[in-house]
Amino acid sequence: MAVETRVPNSVRTTDFEVAVDPDRQRKAVGKWATLGLRYGLLMVYMVICLYPFVWMVSTSLRDQRGVFTAGGSLWVSNPNWQNYVDIWNSANLPRAFVNTIAITAACMVLTIITTSMTSYALSRSNFPGRQTILFCLLTTLLIPGEMLIIPTFYVNRTFGFVGNGKALIAVILVTVAGAQAFNVYLMLGHFRTIPRDLFDSAELDGETYFGTYWRIAFPLIRPAVATITLLTFMGVWNAYIIPLVYLAPLRDFQTLTIALVQYSKQFQTLYHIMAAGAVIGLVPVIIVFIFLQRFFIRGLTEGATKG
Repeated sequence: MAVETRVPNSVRTTDFEVAVDPDRQRKAVGKWATLGLRYGLLMVYMVICLYPFVWMVSTSLRDQRGVFTAGGSLWVSNPNWQNYVDIWNSANLPRAFVNTIAITAACMVLTIITTSMTSYALSRSNFPGRQTILFCLLTTLLIPGEMLIIPTFYVNRTFGFVGNGKALIAVILVTVAGAQAFNVYLMLGHFRTIPRDLFDSAELDGETYFGTYWRIAFPLIRPAVATITLLTFMGVWNAYIIPLVYLAPLRDFQTLTIALVQYSKQFQTLYHIMAAGAVIGLVPVIIVFIFLQRFFIRGLTEGATKG
């Protein structure tokens, strides 16, 4: 015989009312609203940043008529890849690429070596005039680089670094000199985070002053080295003023940016061809940034934890 169990009306689930905390509900709504606003602003910012680049890529694939009829559209119905071949051959880009790579590599190596050595000495050694050197370095940050173009040009002309292939040396020297102050202070903060006991232990083990720098201190500041490498690469690869002063008349020694500008001045401005050249010049920067991006923010902020 089946037994029927009856649930009193007082405890039926249909009679329950779910109690909702108003404060908790308001906090949840506010949290989601804030999150939505944050991501919405990030999406707008992303579109603002990416649209010019995507427009440049789409323009590089159009013909001359399509550049003026497309307006703000990003769609290309018939991509014209010949634009890349034309700019590569007409603007002497292979030679310009070699020159730019040589100058960029030399500037990166010299900047890292000179700034790391200077920062190491200033952070570890307490010699007379140390504060004066730091003050002078800080003062140079207040001087616009454009004011030093003429004085440095006369100095390089005195050494015979103007008007011939040695102008590449002038570009390297001026660029490396201009990168000293900021990068020295950036590395100085990183060297100061290294415990001094580490240096003392190395000295007790018989390590030399340079050996301590090269084998112990330098490997510990890899984020700063990666950051300076990226900043130097981007600055030198896209440099315009200094290469223009020294390399504009020398076709065989021009950098990528100068070669593109000089090409645009020879004929009427072909925007689709110039856009193709700009894309070619931008690709190496994107590749380097992808590989070094994980060190970039860390390298800028890590040295600020101790001063």
